This record gives sequence, structure tokens and C-alpha cells, in this order.
Amino acid sequence: MFSTLQLITFFLFDSSSHEINGSQKIKPPAPVYARMQYAGNVGLASCSVGSYILKDKMSVYLGYGFLPASVNDTRVHTIALKPAWHFVEFKNNRFRWGLYSGICFTYSITNNTYIKYPDHFPNSYYQSNAFHLNPFIGLKVIPARNGRVNAHTVYAELGTVDYKIWYALANKRISGLNIWNLCFGFTIPLSKQ
Repeated sequence: MFSTLQLITFFLFDSSSHEINGSQKIKPPAPVYARMQYAGNVGLASCSVGSYILKDKMSVYLGYGFLPASVNDTRVHTIALKPAWHFVEFKNNRFRWGLYSGICFTYSITNNTYIKYPDHFPNSYYQSNAFHLNPFIGLKVIPARNGRVNAHTVYAELGTVDYKIWYALANKRISGLNIWNLCFGFTIPLSKQ
């Protein structure tokens, strides 16, 4: 599974120059970044690759997350597509920081998640539990060194899962504060523009 993710990211985010007609070289439109994350509805730990688009207003990451059985009584592999809109950014001499939000699309693979439930479950009783929407809001901090901004970024995100929102709306005993979780991570550049 990890090899498949590597192949996909190689073809989507290949950072090398490509020759056209033997003479012209085309560079990728934007730098490519790698992310490592702890928690955040994509597993206990996850890694992803991605880039910025739309004049750096939007980022898109493709990732893989893992939750070991020692934490959850069953192993969970998660594939995630995580677009985010970067809506505000502030700068000073020491840091550049910004706020962003988005919805992460996840597909979880384990022995008790289903796209289509087996025949022994009632028809149309359960919705698929393999795919989820995970809204989040994040804060990123990019330190500056010697007056230049360093491309390494640290971030924290507050997020939830679609079914937790539904449960909180349907059941008054579930507080809206109890459906949120926190994750932390860092981003490093894999290529330069």
C-alpha cells in the first residue's frame, strides 16, 4: 500500500525538470512539500506530500496514516486527500504565521469498515463507514532566519469528523466541545521553485 502511495505521489508531484522536444525544460509550477503529522483523524501518525496552488491561497496534500492495534484494538490504514484554503497570513522579522481551513477526505481500511456492508446487515440500514469528511481549522508558523523566511513549517489543527457533528446535532447530551480533536505536525520542502 505504501509503495502505491509513493508511485502516485511521484507522478503527481514529480519535482524534476522534464525535457520537451529535446531542448526546452519545464519546471514544476510550485514547490513540493512533505508533511508529518501526529493525530488528526488520519491515524496516530501520518505522512503526506503536496503543494500550493492558486497563488499560494490553497494547499493540497495526499497522505497515508496509520493507527496501530495497540491504540484502537484494530489496525487502521487511512488514505487522505487534504485541501485547505489559506485565508490570512501575518509577517514580522522573526515569523510568518497564518490561518487556514479545509475538509480532509479520508478512506479508512480495516476489518470493520465497509464501503458496502455484507449481506448479513439489513439493507440500507447503515451508511458506509469507510469514507469520511473531516473539517478542520489550522494555524501554521514559519520561522525566519537571518531575515529570510525558512520553508520549514510547524502547524496545529483543530478538527472533527462528519459523524461526530451528526451525533452532536442529534443528541443533546453530546456537547459540541467534545467532538473536536487537536493534531500537530511539521512541513519540509522537497523541491525548490
